[in-house]
Amino acid sequence: MKPTIRTSICALCYLLSTVQLQSAQHGPIDSAESFSEVVQIVRPGDTIVIADGWHDGWSVNLDFQGTAENPVTIQPQTNLGVTFTGSSHFLITGSYLTIDGFQFEECDLEDNLLEFSRSDYCRIVNCVFQHCGGDKAVVSIRAGARSNSLIGCRFIDIAARCVNLRISEEIREHGVPTGNIIRDNHFQDIPRSSENGRETIKIGTNQPTYGHIFVGTIVENNIFDRCDGEAEIISNKCSGNIYRRNVFNRCNGELVMRGGGNCLIEGNRIIGGTGGIRICGTGHEVRENIIIDSGGTGIRLYFGMTKEQGGHYQAAGQCLIANNTIVNAARAGILIGDRRCRDWKEKGVQNVAPEGNRILNNVITGAIGDLLLVEHAPNNAIDGNLFHRQGDAIISNPGDRPIYADPLFRNPAAGDFGPSRDSPALISVPAKGATSGSL
Repeated sequence: MKPTIRTSICALCYLLSTVQLQSAQHGPIDSAESFSEVVQIVRPGDTIVIADGWHDGWSVNLDFQGTAENPVTIQPQTNLGVTFTGSSHFLITGSYLTIDGFQFEECDLEDNLLEFSRSDYCRIVNCVFQHCGGDKAVVSIRAGARSNSLIGCRFIDIAARCVNLRISEEIREHGVPTGNIIRDNHFQDIPRSSENGRETIKIGTNQPTYGHIFVGTIVENNIFDRCDGEAEIISNKCSGNIYRRNVFNRCNGELVMRGGGNCLIEGNRIIGGTGGIRICGTGHEVRENIIIDSGGTGIRLYFGMTKEQGGHYQAAGQCLIANNTIVNAARAGILIGDRRCRDWKEKGVQNVAPEGNRILNNVITGAIGDLLLVEHAPNNAIDGNLFHRQGDAIISNPGDRPIYADPLFRNPAAGDFGPSRDSPALISVPAKGATSGSL
């Protein structure tokens, strides 16, 4: 039978659908001007190669439209062979773009160095940022940035915010920056500043106004060594974020829920330094964290100006603090009701107590401080916690059904504070009115 026009067109469409995109490599490129020319011809699957060497003051818009199967990649001629310096600025507004293997050194952060803005599924991987400073951030995440990733990078001696997710009126036009991931990075030797606004990572802005907004950022498997920028190593100011399996070594600061709600703080390890975890806001779950040798508290729940969102501080409410291990906190293992009556002048007084929180099945041990202290905050459930008091430690508020026993850690001399097979910490006490296994 003679083929019809319809069958010929269908055959052609099928043939075209099976053709793989032919990727091209552009470069090596040695100037911002040459880069801007290449931008006009890049297609999905292409690779842009930057010539090895030092490059100063690049300011470029990375508006590439890759695909999941054929992302656009920007890489140096040799891994870590390119160093950007000076007042460089890279605005990422495209989709499926990967920036891989660059160094950024002595950059003046007059503007954000790398900025996710209205970008989707873009990645910054295996990059090194060191000896940078200024008023802006190394990596900024702004309105409309969705499902981007910062993975496997190193931040060394950064006198500024390393990562800043910003919420502003821009979200009305471009949308909330949701689903972004900060994973497997190493932050180290962040210098102390006398100024506010030097958090190593800040997720959210202006929590009295935007704290309720669900952002869904994941911050996981990162290492923080000697991050001393300010009192908040990580500052959370919005909702629905996850902070898990991060390690904090000898940092002068805390992992802080500055506000927001319904965040998960799970499986983090905090060793030494000045503090552990600080909680404001509602509905957070703080579980299975290990906090060792804190110079202040292990976990503390703040008084606020308000019970609802809107105050400079929102009192901690309806949070779950469960199955955490706290060893040798100098001031208190768990403190419920910190900063009572603190007067912030025009911002108000912290006179609203944390309430409705559940403190269940935690292991608190030490030879100093108060293992569990409640300060004028009676409306919280404290149940089934295990205490091992040594030396000069006290227990002011053990709560209901306390367990007094050695937790029998596996190998504390080697830093292993997990429960051994015979540990009484493995026997969880169900919350009153709950079925076994639920919290």
